[in-house]
Amino acid sequence: MILFLCLAVFFTASAVAWGIFEAMPHLEDEHANLFQARVFASGSVAAPAPPDSDAFLVPFAIVHDGIWFGKYTPGYPLVLALGVLLGAPWAVNALASALALFGAFLLGRDLFDADCGLLAAALGAVSPAFILLSGSLLPHPVTMAALVFFAWAFLSARRPASSHPLRYAVLAGFALGLAVLARPWTALAVALPFIGITLCDGIRAIGRNTLCPYIRIYFPLVAVCLTVCSLLPLYNYAVTGSPFTNTYTLWWAYDTVGFGPGIGRGDGHSPALALLNAGLDLAAFQTALTGWPAPGGFPLVVLPLAAGLLFAPRGRRDLLLLLPPLALILAHLAYWARAGEFFGGRYYSEGMPFLWLLAARGLLKFSAGKWRLRLVQAALPLFLLWSVAFQIEPRFLRGYGLYDISRAGSDSVSAAGLRNAVVFVRRKAWTDYAAFSWLNDPYLDGDVVFARDLGPEKNTQVMQAFPGREAYYYDPAANENPLMPAETP
Repeated sequence: MILFLCLAVFFTASAVAWGIFEAMPHLEDEHANLFQARVFASGSVAAPAPPDSDAFLVPFAIVHDGIWFGKYTPGYPLVLALGVLLGAPWAVNALASALALFGAFLLGRDLFDADCGLLAAALGAVSPAFILLSGSLLPHPVTMAALVFFAWAFLSARRPASSHPLRYAVLAGFALGLAVLARPWTALAVALPFIGITLCDGIRAIGRNTLCPYIRIYFPLVAVCLTVCSLLPLYNYAVTGSPFTNTYTLWWAYDTVGFGPGIGRGDGHSPALALLNAGLDLAAFQTALTGWPAPGGFPLVVLPLAAGLLFAPRGRRDLLLLLPPLALILAHLAYWARAGEFFGGRYYSEGMPFLWLLAARGLLKFSAGKWRLRLVQAALPLFLLWSVAFQIEPRFLRGYGLYDISRAGSDSVSAAGLRNAVVFVRRKAWTDYAAFSWLNDPYLDGDVVFARDLGPEKNTQVMQAFPGREAYYYDPAANENPLMPAETP
């Protein structure tokens, strides 16, 4: 059954990637991720700077000291580069989402039983936030898969009856290291409860004079994790000349974690703004977590989550499920930006597998009695229909052409059969050009190169970097003949 759910999620994610997002980037983050993935796929860490950075603007791709690279940490673009090499970058998140679901099943099975793991996976498979993210080019599905496998492998390694503790420890270290490379702040937050367990285990090992088993588990875990994490300062050094540079700040100087002036927009980030952002993001997150209704503003998903804590006989394990998402929420209080509503408070999304498991625990414990079982069996299909009708379908409709970015313009250019050409895109907003810029090779040596129309003087300078090419203009606002040769008035 779990394999069926994983396959269903993979094919659903693929359908969302193509049917809703047209297998192309929309958010600024996605543009930078795909750009850097293509650079990695070419065998480099950065591309040469374009002849004019304004003419070839890629959102969140930085031109610095003669090179061109994405502002984000390298973990997700490295994974996405595998999809680029296979000609299917959209499939990376689809596969990662299926793995995240399988990891949630394994964690639930080993902490409790197979029924809990399977129900948690089923809750995840119909989560509006999960479905949308699985079809995107955002790093959350890969980070989610890495962190849920880290949690499962970590707990498997320290289990007394574990037959292969070293293998689990190595897997846990690699998975956590990958998560750190993809989303460092998120990975640290989710790992905090497990770091606490590690310290408690160490204290007990010292007290019992049993350090050898402790070292055999945690030394390889930490060693592998640090080895993988070492790619981050190496990457920073390669693109900035310093291993300690926060590449986020090369795009926006205020884009960092913390509070006070100079952090975040305006007067700076403050506790009051942090609570406001968290309230808005939590409202979006709890609605999109399962898609269940929220009558009077009270999300019904809270009920099984509370039941998972209150009715469970093994309270410490259930509490452990709550700690990673709670740490994630608290950690993001220190970040100035909001996650937004469309993807359902996506900054918290890596905590979803733990919450699905906690909700599954609550539903299973609550349905122990006959009448309560019938109530749950009757309510769940209704909640699923509600989610489809009032959460999933509206989000799908809003997702198509998100940010007014679609393939319509680039398809019309492709239909024209241009060769060895530069197309200047006339734009009123960054999104007009972003619908084309993602098609550019990072080295700008494709058959058709797209540039922003910055006026005759600038365009002439750009054309000097592409001798022998024909120049065209594309006007997204034109009702007829949006593509015109440069000599056409």
